[in-house]
Amino acid sequence: MFLGLASAGTSAHAQVAPTSGGTIEGVVRDAASQQPLANAQAFIVGTGIGASTSATGTFRLTNVPVGTVEVRVRLIGYAQATRSVTVTLGETARVEFALQQSALQLEAVVTTGTGTAVETKKLGNTIGTVDVAELRSAPIQTPTEALAARMPGVMVLPSSGVTGGGARIRIRGNASLSQSNNPIIYIDGVRMDNGGSGFGGTATSRLDDIDPTSIERIEVLKGAAAATLYGTEASNGVIQIFTKKGAQGNARWNLDYERSQLAYPGDRVAPNTGFARTPEQAALLSKLYSQKITPFVPFGYNVTEQLYETGYGNVVNGSVAGGTERMTYYVGGRYQYEDGPFTSDKLGGLAADIARRTQTSMNLNIFPREKINIGFQSRYTLLHSEVPQGGNSIYSPYAQAMYARPDMGYCLDDNGVKSIDAIAGNGRCKRIGNPFGNTLSNTVRESLQHEIYQDGTHYTGALSARWTPSTEFNFDATLGLDNTSMRAVSFWPFGNAVDRFSLNAPDGSRSVDDLWQQNITLDVKTSWDRQFTPAIRSTLVVGGQGFITHQRNEGGSNRNFPGPGLEVVGAGNTPSVYEGLVKVVNAGYFVQEQVGLNDWIFGTVGARYDYNSAFGESAGGVLYPKASISVVPSDRPWWTSGLVSTFRVRAAIGRSGRQPGAFDKFTTYRAQAASTGGGLMPDNLGNPDLKPEVSTEIEAGAEAGFLNDRVSLTVTNWHRKVTDALVQKQFPLSGGFTARQLANIGELEANGWEIGLNGYVVNKPNLSVDLFANASYLHQNVVSLGGAPPIKVQGSYVRIRGFIKEGYAPGSLFGAKIMAPCSSYGNPAAQAKGGCLKADETPFTLGTTGRAATKAELLAALANPINPTNLKLLRADDNGNGDYLDHYQGKPMPDWQGAFGGNVRVGKRWKVATLFEYKTGNYTITNLTDAFRNASPTLGRNKMAATKVEATLLNPASTAEQRYDAAMKWLGLVALSPYDGANQNDPGDMIRWRELSLTYTAPASFASRIGASEMQFMFAARNLMLWTRYPGTDPEANWGGVSNSLSSNQVDNNFYESSDTFALPLPRRFALTVRLGF
Repeated sequence: MFLGLASAGTSAHAQVAPTSGGTIEGVVRDAASQQPLANAQAFIVGTGIGASTSATGTFRLTNVPVGTVEVRVRLIGYAQATRSVTVTLGETARVEFALQQSALQLEAVVTTGTGTAVETKKLGNTIGTVDVAELRSAPIQTPTEALAARMPGVMVLPSSGVTGGGARIRIRGNASLSQSNNPIIYIDGVRMDNGGSGFGGTATSRLDDIDPTSIERIEVLKGAAAATLYGTEASNGVIQIFTKKGAQGNARWNLDYERSQLAYPGDRVAPNTGFARTPEQAALLSKLYSQKITPFVPFGYNVTEQLYETGYGNVVNGSVAGGTERMTYYVGGRYQYEDGPFTSDKLGGLAADIARRTQTSMNLNIFPREKINIGFQSRYTLLHSEVPQGGNSIYSPYAQAMYARPDMGYCLDDNGVKSIDAIAGNGRCKRIGNPFGNTLSNTVRESLQHEIYQDGTHYTGALSARWTPSTEFNFDATLGLDNTSMRAVSFWPFGNAVDRFSLNAPDGSRSVDDLWQQNITLDVKTSWDRQFTPAIRSTLVVGGQGFITHQRNEGGSNRNFPGPGLEVVGAGNTPSVYEGLVKVVNAGYFVQEQVGLNDWIFGTVGARYDYNSAFGESAGGVLYPKASISVVPSDRPWWTSGLVSTFRVRAAIGRSGRQPGAFDKFTTYRAQAASTGGGLMPDNLGNPDLKPEVSTEIEAGAEAGFLNDRVSLTVTNWHRKVTDALVQKQFPLSGGFTARQLANIGELEANGWEIGLNGYVVNKPNLSVDLFANASYLHQNVVSLGGAPPIKVQGSYVRIRGFIKEGYAPGSLFGAKIMAPCSSYGNPAAQAKGGCLKADETPFTLGTTGRAATKAELLAALANPINPTNLKLLRADDNGNGDYLDHYQGKPMPDWQGAFGGNVRVGKRWKVATLFEYKTGNYTITNLTDAFRNASPTLGRNKMAATKVEATLLNPASTAEQRYDAAMKWLGLVALSPYDGANQNDPGDMIRWRELSLTYTAPASFASRIGASEMQFMFAARNLMLWTRYPGTDPEANWGGVSNSLSSNQVDNNFYESSDTFALPLPRRFALTVRLGF
């Protein structure tokens, strides 16, 4: 599968018209190897008659009009081919196609953002396409994984290594500061829920509710220049999913079974370390951890590995497709079960990581009369998910495992007294205790008593109709419904303090959240396509689109149950309930005109006018225009270059927007309970002038095919400017409204490059090799906040140092910096206004002097044991403004990201495919995990470097020089208040071996023994290796996951990214699959 290329199928393969005529049978092969090509689209030009090829490369077209017709075949990775065939009434004509491999396919057909099907070469903007059928051998479980690393400019951000967790998707960065940056998602023309939901820091994604095996292709619009016709909300990009359809002919059955194993990499979470202070403690710890421990000599025990197991998964998938003259059908079903590599079995608990989805899909096309096509699509998913508490939570079992200080471990006897006789060894107690040395909230075993699960249903259905009165006119209408219902539960049972340590609701608690969302879509359009003269062709599209989104969110919580066995919210004594309702209505109409000149110069202009219920009363509607041009000089007869076989240049400009939250324009009040009766308090100030933020994007680029299109290069440069950006602003408090109010006062800019390189290196009968690489560059800048002060991500939580600040990329990191030597500055007077270290000075200060201690003074102070906590450091204030926490420390998104890999086919049976993904360039990860583990006196100092420092400083036998050396090492470890930001931001540059697969296609004679027409065996692996400078758990781990897109203030969800906060690493997955076709 080539990455970064526009690819396509055609809707023709699913459309037939009941009419008398003849039949065409054909076969499609690779021109070099003569191997049959499956899933190629064969159709009659200018009609709706078509079919896809079988595993043997054959196709059959029936009811073909009598006379000479043109048969065209398209397949991703190959140049399209056309043959003229003469059809006789009641007879069968035969035709053969030998397709040439092509790294550049400008004739590929796309439909997203164009209003009608159009060849890629006619567009001035880029549309990324993933042909999911080509990914059958790839180790993907979800549509999100199908998108990851497939095209430049699209970034998939996983949350952590917990099974079932959804990922955020960002297209060309962030186009909004305060509103959701999730791209909008359509499936077969129906708007669907593009968010996620769940408890415990791990949200499931609604995109991943879609059965990936039912998808034919995914088209991605990357910005406003391409997404104008989708109007408001499209500034973050559009993902359009096209599902598989049937074709006229006998039923074709497919059956797959996959068995997989999952495991966490054993080298990403460092062991917990500590040291004994006395011989007595050393004896106790030696027995507890079954190893020889000596006072003041650091030892280790990996507590996190107690939560690891080998996970497993099963996937069963089946489908059938076929059709008659009057109806075609596709019906599929998939069952997926995965028990991930997290476990509570070793220690005993309720927490689990289980994901189960039952998915069904159906696609019917009915042809009641010639020129009329009625379609019905239906998809239903039943979801169950169980996850351990995650995210930045002290109640998370793996947070507690990483917090654990083994030198603080102990066991309790039957009387609840610490006793060496209560120790079983190997990190276990005979009965109860705190064997891993947890110091806050829970023991690891107690945290495992927390049960978090989610159950839900997701239905998407559509009714569509097309009337084609002539070859020039098409009328299309789609009415669709997307309905999700999710119920999430967080439950601590009565008596969860099994080690007599926890004070967190030991009598139990329960929280329930019910989230229901419905999207209704209506899309109506007509197109007129006419060749006015031999040189001029015109395509006009006019239409309207509207959707209504309803969301209801309600739930409650309670705690302190009177006894065991009570598992309902009403059983506690401190009830709390909530309820929220949201309704958003959006409607717009659009027009687009495309003119082609001699089939090599194409110009397009269009516009959409939008109304949205979230716009303020005085805002009215908004107009989003677009224009583009595409020039393909290589299509002209005078183009004779032997090196550059295909060449195109293009440019586009367009606008789109993002509306405010549903209630942001209103003045609202909230209820205030009191013992003497309820009351009202000011809540939202309201703003009747609120309007959408407007994103204007310009892109330009070129495609070139070399050596008869065996090698291709695609380059795109884009620039985006967001005006009227919605920013939270504090208005005067005299009116009683203390909350900040949205206002259209901000401005953002971004620009970037997207590059794709693809090539067929070898193409011989028994060997073919194709290679690919892509890269995207991203630069973002907050131009103005309209007078508002910098906005901090995660509000008052001081340890998170992300800010939205003018002149910097959104989410940039600022924090403390330890005072540095004057020699490290080029101009200390200007660059270190708050002071710097002179020769022989250290950044330590003694007593209350407030000045830098010399080495001699520090050595004298270190003559006796000292706790690292008592080593006071001087913080830098380089700009001299008195703010010690405003030093720039990096940004959370890389300058460059991309992928590379290839496919190798050996003989007729074997195929190897691989994919690597990389991120690099000014890429900074907030490593709160190691900040705590290195610096916290109660929750950390349990990584080897920090343990050695503390042991040396506290050891009475250490010399002053040894303690001085340890203190110097402490400079690279100290973190957390009052040094927030220091030593917690690390480079995240990485290369990950994302995918590897080996596929064997059995001979037809072997498959026929069980009645099958085709049989494949596949071994695949995902997340095999990671090469990175990042010292933490995983550079792709994130505290936050996919969020609810309708939340009004999305600052935290947008910019709390690249934050590794007690997360599990991404697991490795190995799978064996058997595929059968009948």
